[in-house]
Amino acid sequence: MCLILSRKGYDSAAGGRPSPIFPDGDLCSLPIPSEDDLRLSDVRCRSGDLGEIAAQLTGQPSRATAHVHLDPDLDAAARPRPSGWRPCFGQTLAAQAHLDNQGVGVGDLFLFFGWFREVVQRDGEWRYRAGAPDIHCLFGWLQIAAVYRLDCGDEAPSWGPEHPHVKNAERYRSGSLRNTLYAAADRLELPGLAVEVAGGGVFPSYTPALRLTAPDCTRSTWRLPGCFAPRPDVAPLSFHGASWRWNRDGDDVLLKTAGRGQEFVLDCDDRPGVVDWLARIFEQPDH
Repeated sequence: MCLILSRKGYDSAAGGRPSPIFPDGDLCSLPIPSEDDLRLSDVRCRSGDLGEIAAQLTGQPSRATAHVHLDPDLDAAARPRPSGWRPCFGQTLAAQAHLDNQGVGVGDLFLFFGWFREVVQRDGEWRYRAGAPDIHCLFGWLQIAAVYRLDCGDEAPSWGPEHPHVKNAERYRSGSLRNTLYAAADRLELPGLAVEVAGGGVFPSYTPALRLTAPDCTRSTWRLPGCFAPRPDVAPLSFHGASWRWNRDGDDVLLKTAGRGQEFVLDCDDRPGVVDWLARIFEQPDH
Protein backbone atom coordinates (compact mmCIF):
# COMPACT_ATOMS: atom_id res chain seq x y z
CA MET A 1 0.00 0.00 0.00
CA CYS A 2 1.17 3.51 -0.82
CA LEU A 3 0.43 6.43 1.48
CA ILE A 4 0.00 9.77 -0.28
CA LEU A 5 0.28 12.90 1.86
CA SER A 6 -1.63 15.38 -0.28
CA ARG A 7 -1.48 19.17 0.27
CA LYS A 8 -4.88 20.80 -0.37
CA GLY A 9 -7.01 23.85 0.50
CA TYR A 10 -6.04 27.46 1.11
CA ASP A 11 -2.30 28.11 1.14
CA SER A 12 -0.01 31.14 0.94
CA ALA A 13 -0.41 31.33 -2.86
CA ALA A 14 -4.08 30.32 -3.26
CA GLY A 15 -6.37 31.91 -0.68
CA GLY A 16 -3.58 33.41 1.39
CA ARG A 17 -5.05 32.52 4.80
CA PRO A 18 -5.20 29.40 6.96
CA SER A 19 -8.30 27.24 7.10
CA PRO A 20 -10.09 27.34 10.47
CA ILE A 21 -10.09 24.98 13.44
CA PHE A 22 -13.27 25.87 15.35
CA PRO A 23 -13.59 25.80 19.15
CA ASP A 24 -15.55 22.52 19.00
CA GLY A 25 -12.73 20.96 16.95
CA ASP A 26 -14.49 21.22 13.57
CA LEU A 27 -11.86 21.20 10.79
CA CYS A 28 -12.97 23.20 7.76
CA SER A 29 -10.63 23.10 4.76
CA LEU A 30 -11.33 26.13 2.55
CA PRO A 31 -11.20 25.15 -1.17
CA ILE A 32 -8.91 27.19 -3.39
CA PRO A 33 -10.18 30.01 -5.66
CA SER A 34 -10.80 28.99 -9.28
CA GLU A 35 -12.79 29.67 -12.44
CA ASP A 36 -15.27 26.87 -11.62
CA ASP A 37 -19.00 27.60 -11.38
CA LEU A 38 -19.24 26.66 -7.71
CA ARG A 39 -19.20 29.50 -5.18
CA LEU A 40 -17.83 29.28 -1.68
CA SER A 41 -21.27 30.16 -0.30
CA ASP A 42 -22.60 26.95 -1.91
CA VAL A 43 -20.48 24.81 0.41
CA ARG A 44 -21.06 24.09 4.10
CA CYS A 45 -19.17 22.60 6.98
CA ARG A 46 -20.53 21.72 10.43
CA SER A 47 -19.86 25.28 11.61
CA GLY A 48 -21.78 26.98 8.82
CA ASP A 49 -21.59 28.53 5.36
CA LEU A 50 -17.99 28.51 4.09
CA GLY A 51 -18.51 31.76 2.21
CA GLU A 52 -19.60 33.66 5.32
CA ILE A 53 -16.84 32.05 7.38
CA ALA A 54 -14.14 33.06 4.87
CA ALA A 55 -15.55 36.58 4.54
CA GLN A 56 -15.38 37.06 8.31
CA LEU A 57 -11.90 35.61 8.71
CA THR A 58 -10.40 37.66 5.89
CA GLY A 59 -12.44 40.85 6.35
CA GLN A 60 -13.29 40.62 2.64
CA PRO A 61 -17.05 40.31 1.93
CA SER A 62 -16.34 39.32 -1.68
CA ARG A 63 -14.90 36.03 -0.46
CA ALA A 64 -18.42 34.82 0.30
CA THR A 65 -19.30 34.47 -3.38
CA ALA A 66 -15.85 33.68 -4.75
CA HIS A 67 -15.65 30.80 -7.23
CA VAL A 68 -13.81 27.79 -5.82
CA HIS A 69 -12.44 24.37 -6.77
CA LEU A 70 -14.00 21.88 -4.35
CA ASP A 71 -11.40 19.14 -4.62
CA PRO A 72 -10.92 16.84 -2.80
CA ASP A 73 -14.67 16.53 -2.27
CA LEU A 74 -14.96 14.42 0.87
CA ASP A 75 -17.92 15.53 2.98
CA ALA A 76 -21.37 14.23 1.99
CA ALA A 77 -22.99 17.04 4.00
CA ALA A 78 -21.11 19.83 2.23
CA ARG A 79 -23.78 20.22 -0.50
CA PRO A 80 -26.68 18.35 -2.14
CA ARG A 81 -25.59 14.96 -3.52
CA PRO A 82 -26.93 12.60 -6.21
CA SER A 83 -27.76 9.01 -5.36
CA GLY A 84 -24.67 6.86 -4.99
CA TRP A 85 -22.29 9.77 -4.39
CA ARG A 86 -18.97 8.94 -2.81
CA PRO A 87 -15.89 10.95 -1.78
CA CYS A 88 -13.60 11.67 -4.71
CA PHE A 89 -10.50 13.58 -5.77
CA GLY A 90 -9.22 14.80 -9.14
CA GLN A 91 -5.68 15.49 -10.26
CA THR A 92 -3.88 16.63 -13.43
CA LEU A 93 -0.56 17.76 -14.92
CA ALA A 94 2.74 17.24 -13.09
CA ALA A 95 1.11 16.17 -9.82
CA GLN A 96 -0.78 13.40 -11.62
CA ALA A 97 2.35 12.41 -13.52
CA HIS A 98 4.07 12.01 -10.16
CA LEU A 99 1.25 9.77 -8.88
CA ASP A 100 1.51 7.71 -12.07
CA ASN A 101 5.29 7.42 -11.76
CA GLN A 102 4.90 6.26 -8.16
CA GLY A 103 2.43 3.56 -9.20
CA VAL A 104 -0.48 4.94 -7.16
CA GLY A 105 -3.69 2.98 -7.70
CA VAL A 106 -6.50 0.95 -6.15
CA GLY A 107 -5.99 0.26 -2.44
CA ASP A 108 -3.63 3.16 -1.85
CA LEU A 109 -4.52 5.80 0.73
CA PHE A 110 -4.59 9.59 0.41
CA LEU A 111 -4.24 11.59 3.62
CA PHE A 112 -5.10 15.22 2.87
CA PHE A 113 -3.42 18.00 4.84
CA GLY A 114 -3.48 21.78 4.77
CA TRP A 115 -2.68 25.03 6.54
CA PHE A 116 -4.86 25.53 9.63
CA ARG A 117 -5.20 27.88 12.60
CA GLU A 118 -7.60 28.02 15.55
CA VAL A 119 -10.44 30.55 15.41
CA VAL A 120 -12.72 32.14 18.00
CA GLN A 121 -15.99 34.06 17.77
CA ARG A 122 -15.78 37.72 18.71
CA ASP A 123 -18.70 40.19 18.40
CA GLY A 124 -20.63 37.54 16.52
CA GLU A 125 -17.95 36.95 13.87
CA TRP A 126 -15.14 34.44 13.41
CA ARG A 127 -11.57 35.65 13.94
CA TYR A 128 -8.24 33.86 14.09
CA ARG A 129 -7.27 33.30 17.70
CA ALA A 130 -4.46 35.67 18.73
CA GLY A 131 -1.25 33.75 19.32
CA ALA A 132 -2.57 30.50 17.83
CA PRO A 133 0.10 28.70 15.78
CA ASP A 134 -0.08 28.15 12.04
CA ILE A 135 0.10 24.40 11.50
CA HIS A 136 -0.11 21.73 8.87
CA CYS A 137 -2.89 19.36 9.88
CA LEU A 138 -4.57 16.29 8.40
CA PHE A 139 -8.24 16.91 7.60
CA GLY A 140 -9.44 14.05 5.43
CA TRP A 141 -8.67 10.78 3.68
CA LEU A 142 -9.57 8.67 0.68
CA GLN A 143 -8.67 5.04 0.01
CA ILE A 144 -8.83 4.40 -3.71
CA ALA A 145 -11.48 1.98 -4.99
CA ALA A 146 -11.56 3.15 -8.62
CA VAL A 147 -9.47 5.30 -10.93
CA TYR A 148 -11.16 7.06 -13.85
CA ARG A 149 -8.73 8.18 -16.57
CA LEU A 150 -10.96 10.88 -17.97
CA ASP A 151 -8.13 12.00 -20.25
CA CYS A 152 -8.14 8.55 -21.89
CA GLY A 153 -11.87 8.32 -22.49
CA ASP A 154 -13.05 6.61 -19.30
CA GLU A 155 -16.71 7.35 -18.66
CA ALA A 156 -17.20 9.44 -15.53
CA PRO A 157 -19.23 7.83 -12.72
CA SER A 158 -22.95 8.59 -12.80
CA TRP A 159 -22.80 10.06 -9.28
CA GLY A 160 -20.01 12.52 -10.12
CA PRO A 161 -21.31 15.05 -12.69
CA GLU A 162 -20.73 18.03 -10.38
CA HIS A 163 -17.11 17.22 -9.59
CA PRO A 164 -14.95 19.93 -11.26
CA HIS A 165 -12.77 17.40 -13.13
CA VAL A 166 -15.96 15.95 -14.65
CA LYS A 167 -18.09 19.06 -15.06
CA ASN A 168 -15.20 21.02 -16.57
CA ALA A 169 -13.69 18.12 -18.50
CA GLU A 170 -13.34 20.31 -21.60
CA ARG A 171 -10.73 22.31 -19.71
CA TYR A 172 -8.67 19.15 -19.30
CA ARG A 173 -9.42 17.50 -22.65
CA SER A 174 -5.81 17.23 -23.83
CA GLY A 175 -4.33 13.84 -22.94
CA SER A 176 -1.15 15.57 -21.77
CA LEU A 177 -3.16 17.10 -18.89
CA ARG A 178 -3.70 13.60 -17.38
CA ASN A 179 -7.19 14.40 -16.07
CA THR A 180 -7.84 11.68 -13.48
CA LEU A 181 -10.56 11.06 -10.89
CA TYR A 182 -10.07 8.87 -7.80
CA ALA A 183 -13.15 7.45 -6.04
CA ALA A 184 -13.26 6.22 -2.45
CA ALA A 185 -13.81 2.68 -1.25
CA ASP A 186 -16.88 1.86 0.82
CA ARG A 187 -14.73 0.90 3.83
CA LEU A 188 -11.15 1.58 4.83
CA GLU A 189 -9.00 -1.55 4.59
CA LEU A 190 -5.95 -1.17 6.80
CA PRO A 191 -3.96 -3.93 8.56
CA GLY A 192 -4.47 -3.82 12.31
CA LEU A 193 -7.37 -1.34 12.20
CA ALA A 194 -9.69 -2.24 15.09
CA VAL A 195 -12.65 -0.02 14.14
CA GLU A 196 -14.90 0.30 11.09
CA VAL A 197 -14.12 3.43 9.06
CA ALA A 198 -15.55 4.73 5.79
CA GLY A 199 -13.28 4.62 2.77
CA GLY A 200 -13.19 8.40 2.51
CA GLY A 201 -14.27 11.45 4.46
CA VAL A 202 -13.25 14.30 6.73
CA PHE A 203 -12.02 13.85 10.27
CA PRO A 204 -14.91 14.89 12.53
CA SER A 205 -12.82 16.80 15.06
CA TYR A 206 -9.29 18.02 15.57
CA THR A 207 -7.07 15.87 17.77
CA PRO A 208 -3.32 16.23 18.40
CA ALA A 209 -2.81 13.05 16.36
CA LEU A 210 -3.83 15.00 13.22
CA ARG A 211 -1.20 17.70 13.70
CA LEU A 212 1.88 17.32 11.49
CA THR A 213 3.74 20.50 12.45
CA ALA A 214 6.25 20.07 15.27
CA PRO A 215 5.70 22.20 18.42
CA ASP A 216 7.37 25.62 18.37
CA CYS A 217 8.29 25.25 14.68
CA THR A 218 7.12 26.81 11.45
CA ARG A 219 4.32 24.84 9.85
CA SER A 220 6.62 23.22 7.27
CA THR A 221 8.66 21.40 9.92
CA TRP A 222 6.86 18.19 10.86
CA ARG A 223 7.27 15.69 13.68
CA LEU A 224 6.65 12.14 12.48
CA PRO A 225 7.30 8.68 13.94
CA GLY A 226 10.83 7.44 13.38
CA CYS A 227 9.54 4.80 10.95
CA PHE A 228 9.18 7.55 8.31
CA ALA A 229 12.94 8.20 8.25
CA PRO A 230 14.89 7.32 5.09
CA ARG A 231 16.53 3.89 4.99
CA PRO A 232 19.07 2.62 2.48
CA ASP A 233 16.97 -0.44 1.61
CA VAL A 234 13.62 1.24 0.78
CA ALA A 235 12.44 4.25 -1.21
CA PRO A 236 12.00 7.48 0.81
CA LEU A 237 8.98 9.72 0.98
CA SER A 238 8.92 11.27 -2.48
CA PHE A 239 10.42 14.78 -2.74
CA HIS A 240 12.11 14.15 0.63
CA GLY A 241 15.07 11.90 -0.08
CA ALA A 242 17.77 14.39 0.98
CA SER A 243 19.28 13.48 4.34
CA TRP A 244 19.43 17.12 5.47
CA ARG A 245 15.64 17.22 5.60
CA TRP A 246 15.53 14.60 8.37
CA ASN A 247 16.73 14.89 11.98
CA ARG A 248 16.21 12.44 14.82
CA ASP A 249 14.25 13.67 17.85
CA GLY A 250 14.08 10.81 20.33
CA ASP A 251 11.86 8.10 18.83
CA ASP A 252 10.54 10.59 16.28
CA VAL A 253 11.99 12.51 13.36
CA LEU A 254 11.76 16.17 12.40
CA LEU A 255 11.18 16.67 8.68
CA LYS A 256 11.74 19.90 6.77
CA THR A 257 9.07 19.48 4.13
CA ALA A 258 9.39 20.47 0.49
CA GLY A 259 7.88 23.84 -0.32
CA ARG A 260 6.70 22.67 -3.73
CA GLY A 261 4.75 19.61 -4.73
CA GLN A 262 1.22 18.51 -3.90
CA GLU A 263 1.55 14.75 -3.53
CA PHE A 264 4.19 13.09 -1.31
CA VAL A 265 4.18 9.29 -1.75
CA LEU A 266 5.54 6.61 0.57
CA ASP A 267 5.48 2.86 -0.10
CA CYS A 268 4.38 1.32 3.21
CA ASP A 269 4.96 -2.35 2.32
CA ASP A 270 8.33 -2.37 4.12
CA ARG A 271 7.31 0.14 6.77
CA PRO A 272 4.88 -1.59 9.16
CA GLY A 273 5.37 1.19 11.70
CA VAL A 274 3.74 3.67 9.31
CA VAL A 275 0.69 1.40 8.96
CA ASP A 276 0.49 1.20 12.76
CA TRP A 277 0.63 5.02 12.90
CA LEU A 278 -2.24 5.23 10.42
CA ALA A 279 -4.33 2.81 12.46
CA ARG A 280 -3.81 4.92 15.59
CA ILE A 281 -5.02 8.03 13.75
CA PHE A 282 -8.26 6.33 12.71
CA GLU A 283 -8.79 4.80 16.14
CA GLN A 284 -8.83 8.19 17.90
CA PRO A 285 -11.89 8.53 20.18
CA ASP A 286 -13.22 11.55 18.27
CA HIS A 287 -13.05 9.80 14.89
